Amino acid sequence: MLSLAAFFMASKPAMQAVMVNRFPFILIDESQDTSKVLMDAFFALARATVGRFAVGLFGDTMQRIYADGHPALESSVPSDWARPAKRMNHRSPRRVVRLGNSLRAAVDGQRQLAREDSAEGVVRLFVVPAGTADKAEAERRARVRMAELCGDPSWTDAGTAVKTLTLEHRMAATRRGFVAMFDALDQDSRLSTGLKQGDLAGLRLFTERVAPLLAESRGNSFAVMDQLRRHSPLMHPEALAACADSGTPLMAVREAFKAVAALDVENPSLTFLDVLRCVAKHGLFQVPPSLQPFVEPEEAATPGSVDDDDHDDDGEASSLSMQVWREFLSTPFRQIVPYAEYITDRGPYGTHQGVKGLEFDRVLVILDDEDAKGFLFSYEKLFGVEALSDGDRERAGTGVETGVDRTRRLLYVTCTRAKRSLALVAYTKNPARLTAAAVKQGWFEASEVEQL
Repeated sequence: MLSLAAFFMASKPAMQAVMVNRFPFILIDESQDTSKVLMDAFFALARATVGRFAVGLFGDTMQRIYADGHPALESSVPSDWARPAKRMNHRSPRRVVRLGNSLRAAVDGQRQLAREDSAEGVVRLFVVPAGTADKAEAERRARVRMAELCGDPSWTDAGTAVKTLTLEHRMAATRRGFVAMFDALDQDSRLSTGLKQGDLAGLRLFTERVAPLLAESRGNSFAVMDQLRRHSPLMHPEALAACADSGTPLMAVREAFKAVAALDVENPSLTFLDVLRCVAKHGLFQVPPSLQPFVEPEEAATPGSVDDDDHDDDGEASSLSMQVWREFLSTPFRQIVPYAEYITDRGPYGTHQGVKGLEFDRVLVILDDEDAKGFLFSYEKLFGVEALSDGDRERAGTGVETGVDRTRRLLYVTCTRAKRSLALVAYTKNPARLTAAAVKQGWFEASEVEQL
């Protein structure tokens, strides 16, 4: 659709006339990550309608993190366009601003200024040998050390006082305690994206129906009733009207709720399948198509559903998807709460890519190529621990973006999220080399690098 729209805008006079007459001014936020073909179409439209159409671009080319963004946006902007610049950084302390400037110095030399009334701030790089068995302990020690350096006990808070950024979702799943359910669903590429965005119908049954209901069952009866009224088919007017005993029309929903609320959700042996079968047996919520094969046929479809999206399917049924859902259902149900917190960004973890534009008082960045198991980014190469490949050198020689370029921008994005203090924990094959490179590049002072 984007390519089709771009084609019409760039080549069809009728479409150009419609655009200019309806939208003579277009402002594009995050322009560095806007589709390249669309951006080129806007440039073409501006050239064809000089004096009648204007485009304003907001963004920072150093924060381009998506592959379809324009790789040469700054040089593509016509030379006669005004180029206002935002120099003042109103978010970060002085030390974080200096770190951001040094990270981008080799790219475009642009520099930001800290506010005159901003604090100095604290930045530390903690270096940990790759293969460390207890990474959670290493990261805990880093937080304790930051609490000492900053005089800020919130660094040791187990809640959301510290935002911990990981390179990919599984790293957060491991640290937050929902890796078993994550790994089960991540096996199927057709389910993987929905898993990471939280929009699989088979998952929403638990994240948006069961878990919130159980959370409210500890005393908020009004919230419980509201949840049931909006989502339970037992509360549908048809279901209430069909109740055999008109004197107690809520008896069925009351008994269903009591059965689900009686489940010991903190018991690690209670599985998603146990919860699913309890919900289905009592008809408390509609069972999504992807999970219907795992309950009794008469329990799978409860008439009178009040939620159309309960019927959304999670891809075509196949032997692989059936096996994946079966494995998911065998994992502990108590993983659903940290998973739901994570995908709604209410928890202490986030991804490097997912926090662009956000800000947090305390930021802990995890640099761990080994855990990430990816190929698009490499912190070991960025810090010079691992040599560039022949392909890296060839792309760099021809001006094509490399993994090191992408990683540098990602590091810039994560570091500049910090409003008060910043810690980085880098797992590396060669601690001495990484330390030396971090200091030589001017990113960190020698006193700011500590071994864990």
